[in-house]
Amino acid sequence: MAAREVPLPTAVEMAEIDRLAIESGAIPERALIENAGRALARHLHERYPSGRVVVLAGSGHNGADALVAGRTLVAWGRSVRFVQCGSRLPSPDVLSGWNLPIEPAPALERELAAAAVAVDGILGTGLRTAPRVPQARMIERVNGARVPVVSADGPSGVDFTTGHVPGAAIRADLTVTFGWPKIGLLRFPARERVGDLLCVEIGFPPPDPAPPARAVTASWAAELLGGRSAAGHKGDAGYLAIAGGEPGMAGAVILAARAAIRAGIGIVRVVSDPANRNIVQTSIPEAVFVDWTETDALEATLRWADAVAAGPGLGTGPERAELVRRVRGAGTAALVIDADGLNVLAAGAADATRGPVAPGRPVLLTPHPGEMARLLGSSVAAVREDPPAAARRLADAAKATVLLKGAPTWVARPGGEMRATTLVSPGFASGGMGDVLTGVCGAYMAAGLGPADAATAGLSVTALAVLHGVDEVGGSAADVPDALVPARQALGTVCPGAWPGVLLALPAVAEGRPAGAAR
Repeated sequence: MAAREVPLPTAVEMAEIDRLAIESGAIPERALIENAGRALARHLHERYPSGRVVVLAGSGHNGADALVAGRTLVAWGRSVRFVQCGSRLPSPDVLSGWNLPIEPAPALERELAAAAVAVDGILGTGLRTAPRVPQARMIERVNGARVPVVSADGPSGVDFTTGHVPGAAIRADLTVTFGWPKIGLLRFPARERVGDLLCVEIGFPPPDPAPPARAVTASWAAELLGGRSAAGHKGDAGYLAIAGGEPGMAGAVILAARAAIRAGIGIVRVVSDPANRNIVQTSIPEAVFVDWTETDALEATLRWADAVAAGPGLGTGPERAELVRRVRGAGTAALVIDADGLNVLAAGAADATRGPVAPGRPVLLTPHPGEMARLLGSSVAAVREDPPAAARRLADAAKATVLLKGAPTWVARPGGEMRATTLVSPGFASGGMGDVLTGVCGAYMAAGLGPADAATAGLSVTALAVLHGVDEVGGSAADVPDALVPARQALGTVCPGAWPGVLLALPAVAEGRPAGAAR
C-alpha cells in the first residue's frame, strides 16, 4: 500500500490502456509480456522456491505471460512443465528460441500430480460468462489437485470488472496482477479466489485518461492527514458537533465522539437528549454536552461547528426529522449524515435522489446497503449487485460524496470519481463500527479535508485500527477508538515489503462469508 496513485481499471479500461501504450510507441507489446512474465516468475520463485512448476498456458495474453514465466524459471534452473490449455498457443516468440516441450491438454492431470506449484494462465481479462466446457474442466482439475496455484493477472474464470464468478474459477493462493489491479479483483466473490494479491509495475505509462476509480492506500491517507504544527492549537484541529443518541441509544454517539477525539479533533460537542447528559459526560469528559431541546444552544452549536455529524443513535421520529432539517439548513459547516440521519432523509421522500442534500455545503453520506436501498427506493439485492453504480447514482443526484459501506467500501464523488477500500476484515462486522467511522470522518472534515478525502483518510485509519487492534471474532467497536492513534502513526510505514515494482500488496481473505464492513 505504498503507492500514492493506484488506479482501479475495469477490464475494458485496462485493455484500452494496453492498446494505447503499444500504439503510441511508449512500450512494445512484446516488452510488456516479457516484463509481466518475469515479474510473475520472480514472485512465484520467492513464494515457492523449490519443486517442479507446471505452467497452464491458454491462448491469450495471460497464457503468453505464463509461458514467459515458465521460460524464465527454466533459465533459473527450475524444473518446469508446460501444458496447452487453449485452442492454440500464444506466439512462439515468447519462448525466445528455447526448445520447451508443451504437452497437450490430456497431460494436465499427470503434470498436476507431479507439480509443487501451478501457474494459472488459462483465461484472461475478457471473460464475461462461464468458461467453456474444456476450460471449465481444466479449472476444476486444478482446484481438485493438491497444489498451490499462482495466477497470472487474475484467477481464470472470474470477471475482472464485476467480481462475479459465473462458473468454474481458479482458487489461487497468489495472484500477480499487471499494471494496475483490475477493479473486479477487489470485489466479492472474486476476491475470495485471488489469494494474496500483488500488483506489479511492468512499464505502462500513466493512463490518460485515468480510470475514474482508485484504490484507497495507506500512503494516500498519510499524505492527506500530514502533520500538525508544534505551534498549533485546538482551533486548528477543528470543531465538531455530533448529533445523536436518543434515550437508550447513547452508546452510538459516545462511540462517535470517542473516535473523533482519538482521530485528533480539537473540540467535540455532543448534541443529544437531556437524559443522556450524565452518561455522555461520564464516558467522554473531554466533550461538551448540548441539550438538543434548548433551541438557542443548538443554533449556537451549529454556527460554531466546522463540521456536523448527524445520525448515530438519533432516532427517526418527527422531532428527530426536524433536527436533521435544522442541521441541513443552519450554518455553513460541512456535514456527515449517517445511520438514522439517512433514514430520516429516506423517510422524507420516496426517492432521496431528487435533489441536493445541503446545497453549497460539503456533504458526506455514509449508508450501508440497507440504508442505501431506502435512499434510492431500491432493494438491498440491487445495491449489492452493483455497489459502485448505486453509490454513483446517489452521489450525482444528492450532490454529495457517498461512502457506501461494504467489502470493499466505495467512495463516490459527484461526477463519477470512485475510490475503493483495499483492507477488509471480519472484524468490521460488529455493531457500532459505523458510529466510529462517522466520528473519524467528521473529525477529518472539521480539520479541513473535503468529504472524499476525509472518507479516504477515515477508512484507512479505521481499517488499520480494526486489523491491528480488534479480534476478528469477539472484537468490539469500543476497542477501535484507542487503536486509532497507533493506526495513524503506522500509516507512513505500511508498504508491500521488499518486492521490486510492487504497487499494492493485499493479504488473502478466507472463502465463505465475505469479510465484514462497518455497520
